[in-house]
Amino acid sequence: MMRRYLITLFSTLMMLGAYSVYAQVSQRLLSRSHTNHATAKRPIIHNVPSIGPRISQETAEKYLPDAPWAVNARAKIRADGLHLFFNEKKLVNGNTEIEVSPVAMVWMADEEGGAEPSGKEPIVIRAEKATFVFDEAVELSEIRTRLIREIRMIGQVLIRGDDGLKVRGSNFVFSRDNKNISSYHPIDFRFQEHQGFANNIQINLQMRDGGAYADNPQVEAIKDIFISEHLEMNLKPDENEPPVLVTCEGYFQYRFDSQLAILNRDVLVHRTDKTGLVDSLTCDTLALQFGEKLNAIPSENKTLGGSSNLELISLTATGNEVIAKSSANQLEAVGERLTYLLRENKLILQKNRGVEIEYRGAELFTPRLEIQVDDHQQPIFAKCDGPGQVKYLDKPTENSVQLIQQSVIPAILAQANWQESLTFMPDANSQGQLDLITLTGKAVLHSPVHQSGIISNSIKVWLKRIEQETPVNASTNKSLSQEQDVQIVRTLAEQNVAVVSPYLEGEYESLDIHFDRQSIATLAALKGETPETTDSTDTTTSNNVASDPAGQTGATEKRSQLQKIPKEPFKIDATHLTLQVVHDPEFKDVHVAHVKTEGIVKANGLIEGQDDPVHLDGQSVDIANGGEERQRFHLLGTDERYASIRSGEMRIDGIDLFVDRAQNFSRVMGGGAIEFPVKSNWNGDKLQQAQILEVSWKEQMRFEGRTAHFVGTVRATIGDSVITCEELKVHLDQPISLKSTSMTIKPQIASIECRDRVRFEMNHYENGVLIGIRYLDVWSYTMNQQTGAMNAQGPGTIEFWQRSNGKASLGLPQGMMGKSTSEKTPAKKSGWDYTRITFAGHMDGNYLKRQGTLHDRVNVLHGP
Repeated sequence: MMRRYLITLFSTLMMLGAYSVYAQVSQRLLSRSHTNHATAKRPIIHNVPSIGPRISQETAEKYLPDAPWAVNARAKIRADGLHLFFNEKKLVNGNTEIEVSPVAMVWMADEEGGAEPSGKEPIVIRAEKATFVFDEAVELSEIRTRLIREIRMIGQVLIRGDDGLKVRGSNFVFSRDNKNISSYHPIDFRFQEHQGFANNIQINLQMRDGGAYADNPQVEAIKDIFISEHLEMNLKPDENEPPVLVTCEGYFQYRFDSQLAILNRDVLVHRTDKTGLVDSLTCDTLALQFGEKLNAIPSENKTLGGSSNLELISLTATGNEVIAKSSANQLEAVGERLTYLLRENKLILQKNRGVEIEYRGAELFTPRLEIQVDDHQQPIFAKCDGPGQVKYLDKPTENSVQLIQQSVIPAILAQANWQESLTFMPDANSQGQLDLITLTGKAVLHSPVHQSGIISNSIKVWLKRIEQETPVNASTNKSLSQEQDVQIVRTLAEQNVAVVSPYLEGEYESLDIHFDRQSIATLAALKGETPETTDSTDTTTSNNVASDPAGQTGATEKRSQLQKIPKEPFKIDATHLTLQVVHDPEFKDVHVAHVKTEGIVKANGLIEGQDDPVHLDGQSVDIANGGEERQRFHLLGTDERYASIRSGEMRIDGIDLFVDRAQNFSRVMGGGAIEFPVKSNWNGDKLQQAQILEVSWKEQMRFEGRTAHFVGTVRATIGDSVITCEELKVHLDQPISLKSTSMTIKPQIASIECRDRVRFEMNHYENGVLIGIRYLDVWSYTMNQQTGAMNAQGPGTIEFWQRSNGKASLGLPQGMMGKSTSEKTPAKKSGWDYTRITFAGHMDGNYLKRQGTLHDRVNVLHGP
């Protein structure tokens, strides 16, 4: 719209070149090719035969209906395309001046050189009187042959031209010495549906004068048009559009050689629409560059004012403060230089200390802003060069009367900073569905409301435009709608990335965040909440804020509606981090639904429902967060560096590790290890202090809270006691809950199942002194620590090392042989006894009862 206004405005100013008619009239009247003025020094120039007064009379009837006297004028002079009419003439000042009155001129430029008429209206000039001033005395019959120095158009002057051009003024003067036409009186003009007025106009001419043209000066062209005092115009771009007011308190100049128009000092372009909203542009100087239309058909029918094929190609507004405002778009821009390239549809704003732009609740600050739009005036490219900042403010709404009266400073909802540039363009990979914003050079995104921020060398943000209707009612004093009209789809930060928020902290080489906009009900269900609870909370909070006597800002309301903030953020350091964030339509509530990393990962923090922090380590981590205790962890490691997850005293390591808190399930594919505290040993003996059960394996592990299943070169230890086998199952007396609020549960071993090359290595202590070592090698072994029942499948070997105390019958371990309470054996010196038992069948018994039976080819070897 502004482009159409400006083109209309400056086309109107160009039409003021119609005053060049005076110069053409002078050329016709000064030409010596129409007379035979015979002197000794001047050649005789023959007259051009006159066609007669009939043509002049027809011209007067057709083009001078508002001057009926011209039809019967006493003097009708025709010279080529010029028709001159007047009634009275008088020689004065010693015959050096000739006064004519009234006077009318019709200039039909299309008839020059025998050209066919184009159908355009001719230039018509009427004045009350005119005085022709010569440099020497002349006779009445020599008006057309003597040298004219000046023509004074006296009284009211009217000029009409093509496209409804009308100019009214008084006392115009043509000066040959100054080579211009001027008037120092007010003028008013009308062009098509546009009108205006100005003071002090001067038209500077390019003339051939002196030398060979001393006796026959000719006007070649207009150099420029200059208005030196107060220009005011009302432009009407369309029948359904209100007029546009343009004023200039300094001067207006149009240079025909460079096709440049300049308005200087206190320039204002002002428009009020039907609803009372205002658009305006103010500056010190406004320069407009015109050029030939690119695909225009060349025309020989050109006025002295210039070509009919001109179009506006650029405008430049400069000044200490160039201010553009649009109430309808809630836009205000302040700079020192504004350039609009119409052919490229490109707008450039510049200011050394930074352009300041306010747009629909956002504030932009940058030294240079470049915007390119399409044919529908929609932005397709924008770039901010140099350090800059954009802030989105929480502006008071129509219900915030109390806040406005208290002049509360708007809170910052979001802010972006950069050191090098910000660019905006459609995303080429989305087929025009998304827009892409890129910030470079120490880029920062910050949301004080969410207490969140991202800093990196480069940040990219993908946006999706949302079509919406925002009706405006000018009859009320309501503020315009500030509803969100774009949706954030994705944010990508690259190189030296750091993020901080109540939910997440860390450093990365890249951070990729995907946003998923959902309804409040969907988000509440995702987080395990109920929509009714959420809505009730929002309503209560809103009412509390509205009635808050302290006059808190709208940001406080938004802040109070956010989800519960965790005690501490989850810290993740990784090479690459990808997040999926679900949020409500107003971005008040956010939920991190998915986390994925690449490269070496170190993470720790509290998750909902846990008192102890969770520690993650690996080559990559994948976390699905379903809210509350519904988290799934998938970690990958290598043979050299296992991935691990640790919470409290429980730790799981592995090459491919998966944990599902909601199902209380974990598994490891490939090698790994697990640690957790138990209150009993392998024999089922209760321990005074819990010890760590450590299990490692090479193939896989499954843990389901109460049962752990290990496969492949299994090694399990409690203290100094070790079990090795190919497959091990450990059953606990109570489950270890991965979704428990505390990891203080320390279960006892309920039973174990060992298969394939089972070996026990158990040390026995008494008062902290080692008193025995037991080895058991069998094919399989099971033991119920709660009942004491045990079973082993041979062939097998049992070995004992036991300190000698003289109390063991036949030197066998007391655990294998009963003893007589009446038997008294003299004490022996301390030493070690060795016992080795082999069997080919199986062994069963009860550990708690100290009973065991070995079957099939049992051999016992004992020695001190």
